[in-house]
Amino acid sequence: MTSFCLLVAGLSTGVILGELRDELDLSGFVAAAHGAMFGIGLLVVGSFGLAVVARVGRAVAFWSACSATVIGVLVLCSGHSWPVTLGGCAITGFACAFLVMLMPGILADHHGEHRAAAFSAVNGIPGLAGIVFSLAIGATISAGFTWRWPYAAITVLIGVVVFFLGRTVHLPEDLGHSTKVLVLFRDRAIHQPWLGVVHAVLVEFTVGIFAVVYLKEVGGASGGLAAILAGVWGLSMFVTRLVLSRTARLLGLWARTTCYLIAAIGVLVMWAGPGLIGRVIGLIVVGLGGGALYPLAVDRLYLREGADTVTLGAVAALGSGAAVTVGPMTMGILSDSVGIRNSILIVPVLAVAGAFVCLPSRQHARG
Repeated sequence: MTSFCLLVAGLSTGVILGELRDELDLSGFVAAAHGAMFGIGLLVVGSFGLAVVARVGRAVAFWSACSATVIGVLVLCSGHSWPVTLGGCAITGFACAFLVMLMPGILADHHGEHRAAAFSAVNGIPGLAGIVFSLAIGATISAGFTWRWPYAAITVLIGVVVFFLGRTVHLPEDLGHSTKVLVLFRDRAIHQPWLGVVHAVLVEFTVGIFAVVYLKEVGGASGGLAAILAGVWGLSMFVTRLVLSRTARLLGLWARTTCYLIAAIGVLVMWAGPGLIGRVIGLIVVGLGGGALYPLAVDRLYLREGADTVTLGAVAALGSGAAVTVGPMTMGILSDSVGIRNSILIVPVLAVAGAFVCLPSRQHARG
């Protein structure tokens, strides 16, 4: 659980993206590139990371990724030019990509058929860590101080806790896996749920990475207040994932369609307002709907029989990577041409398409 909190620390670039834009005069494209480093890392690690894990083992790969996450954040926080900050994001992005590739398989090995509940819990609780980041950094900015030292200090603290608690924990043995993950995409039972992971992350992550910037530049909040208010996204995702097992049973085959539609409505409220309050309410709704999409999509992927959990973790990483790269970069490019306010409209289009694809009748038709 604490390692997922460290993952949150590494992926909290969005909290300070508004400040970076002002301090370094970043264009929308360069700002989006900071968030997209995680996606690029996922694509590379998902394609070639299995060979590394096969060579060094799960434990070494895991602890190396944890260490690199802390190092990358320290580089980011020390940078006063965009090549340095982007380099820090690249280090953190690749390290977090390894964690994302390894963690689902570790959880699946531990929890077996109860993996969906485990995915939900472990992906939900760290949302509270994101709220701590938002509150701490937002309060620091509001007080007139730099965001850099709080960000670095919290990350180092989480890293120390992870190493302290995990030093005696035995990770599940790596029982051997294929290093040719791309071969699996010939299997329809793999590429269809993989596309589901891509779609889910496109809707969820694209809004999250630009939440602070959006509340600041469109909602009119100060930099500190925007960082604080953006924490509602993580809180609403935490609430959704906390009750996901019950919600999934209640909604059945309609679960993903319903969540996509809720997310779409939330983004439209963010776009329309009125004012800052309306946009915060919209962000809450996005979190409530979008929070369930990734755990449900990953669970469908792990229903595939005949592939080991490590390899499926790489497949999931490739799905997340494709979305985390394309989503923020597309919104960043659009923001340079149509403005940050209107660029977010790409998300409800994707969400409505996801709702249609996940209709129960279409799921039955696909077998």
